[in-house]
Amino acid sequence: MVVPHDENKRQANNDRDLTRVIKFSSALGLGLMAAFLYSIKQVTPEFQYKISVGTGVSFAAAAALSWAFWRLVFGKPDASEKGLSKPRKRWLIILSVFLTVATLAPFVYTLKGIGNEKMVEIAEGTALAVLALGVVGFLLWKTARFLENDSKRADDDPKLEEESEP
Repeated sequence: MVVPHDENKRQANNDRDLTRVIKFSSALGLGLMAAFLYSIKQVTPEFQYKISVGTGVSFAAAAALSWAFWRLVFGKPDASEKGLSKPRKRWLIILSVFLTVATLAPFVYTLKGIGNEKMVEIAEGTALAVLALGVVGFLLWKTARFLENDSKRADDDPKLEEESEP
């Protein structure tokens, strides 16, 4: 039998571990993307890249900004449940806009020197990719909500708890 205090402690540890995984993987992914996009020197007619000190700086800056963003999103473990404070909300908006611009700018920059006919194909492909990612994100969000509601319903229903015990 699991003591409720132990269950709460285990849930807090699981939440903390998941938060760390999200922060780390997001920082690593955004850092690698920034480093890769910084190192690209030419796309057409052939792909060329050059790894330099700027590549490392780009990686570190993007990783740090991503880590800061997720710290703002998740907050401190002992933060109140009232919501975001005004300064925190302001920083969250500023970082969100900056990360969005910093993510899109290298893609736009690499499109220089591409002809108009190719630009239309690239725009169509990008729009299709954004649509597909949006659908996947929506499905993941709906799945998460379903699982949360199912978990709450299982916690609130005492009959389910009695049936699951031997």
